[in-house]
Amino acid sequence: MRKQHGFTLIELLVVIAIIALLMAILTPALRKVKQQAKNAICQAHLRGLGLGLIMYLGDNDGAFYMPKAGIWGSNQIMWHNDDGTIIDKDDSRSYWGVAYYEYVESTELFGCPSSKQPHWFHESQEDAKIASYGQNRYMRYLKGTKLTNGGANVTPSEFILCQDHFEQLLDDNGDMLYQQGQWNIPQWRPGGAGWDGQFYENAIFEIYRHNRSQKYESGHCNTLWLDGHASPIAYSEGEDVPKRWYAGG
Repeated sequence: MRKQHGFTLIELLVVIAIIALLMAILTPALRKVKQQAKNAICQAHLRGLGLGLIMYLGDNDGAFYMPKAGIWGSNQIMWHNDDGTIIDKDDSRSYWGVAYYEYVESTELFGCPSSKQPHWFHESQEDAKIASYGQNRYMRYLKGTKLTNGGANVTPSEFILCQDHFEQLLDDNGDMLYQQGQWNIPQWRPGGAGWDGQFYENAIFEIYRHNRSQKYESGHCNTLWLDGHASPIAYSEGEDVPKRWYAGG
């Protein structure tokens, strides 16, 4: 009878080493492909939102919704009541996207697959998954191509509606991407009003969440513009981002 030979220990170790080497080579490439896929989904979601928001403008004399409580109304991340129904758009807990739900028809479009920890995450983890984008507060003052809070003109291809962010309402209080003093987003930089020694890095990661390395000095922030196109804004300290992208002029 022929004697059967199995793998020797050395042969097994060689096979394991080869597998480990292949994994080391392939893992970064697979991670990059996964990041690129999430980025593509995010931009597709933003373009879908753009179509819905433009239709809303067409039906509402070129104006976006202003909550009854004013600019600070609808300033959290909630989409649903306890019974699963859509929350009222004027509820102080509601996400800004609720006002446009009938035009977008899918809450999923408000979610970015690369988002990890948006603001108010503790309130509702499920709703947080579909509250990934921060709304430019100035869009609530829009009337056609002018802002009613000062009369500034806007260029549709250069006016931000919403973008990847840590916060749900970009209220121009140190949370926008143009430079304010030393740098942009000062609220979430070390020493800022939102900084507590733990969350500021998470905030920067959330804002520049796509195609980044482990450090936040990389990556980009996907952005939806008034003309309906979506594009990335690369990480910077704000020197290359003009204020007019938010406030017109």
